[in-house]
Amino acid sequence: MKKALSIVSIVLFLFSCTEKEKTYEELEAEVLCDVLPEIAKYEINSFLRLGIIIPPPPEIDSIIYPNKQIDSIKKVEYNDWEKYKKIRNEKSDSIFNLVEKFKRIEFGILDTLADVEKLKFDKNIYKFNNLDFRGVELNEFEKCNLKINLVNFKNTFEGEDRNSNNPLVFLTRVLIDEKDEKAFFSVLKMYGTYHVFCNFSQKENKWKIEKITKE
Repeated sequence: MKKALSIVSIVLFLFSCTEKEKTYEELEAEVLCDVLPEIAKYEINSFLRLGIIIPPPPEIDSIIYPNKQIDSIKKVEYNDWEKYKKIRNEKSDSIFNLVEKFKRIEFGILDTLADVEKLKFDKNIYKFNNLDFRGVELNEFEKCNLKINLVNFKNTFEGEDRNSNNPLVFLTRVLIDEKDEKAFFSVLKMYGTYHVFCNFSQKENKWKIEKITKE
């Protein structure tokens, strides 16, 4: 009897030590947590290329980017392009360095991931070829370097959210392959959708963006 109990105890101990298999939603959130800082850089760089904003100084502890209340962010007139390029080259690194630091940059995403369908030219084989909408919770982004601000999907195009200067993106669901090595999702923007292809880096033990393609 004691021997049988010992065996049961060992089995239960081993079971408790076995890593719980992640749900698809957990894998999906893991991909987004890893690559959202790169998406933030891509979005910020888009602003910089348009000459709309100048990065704030790195000594600011926590910022919303861009933020009209930060005096160091100024609009650059298009007829002063040479001046803008000089400032951009001098200061753009400061904001990108902040993105790498844990919870130093605040970034907005809608609290609902849009449905997604595999693109015709995409040769990757995913677990699913399409996924429906799903809501996300703030705790899914605890491990993300960015300080994520969830914006209610229903209120997105009204009031403060519509008129805000804060970065806000609408993400689709994430398609992940059988080996958990490839992933795909889209970023839906008013000025145009772009598609994000990701690889899992064994060396860095995280998801990385392989390429971004525009529609």
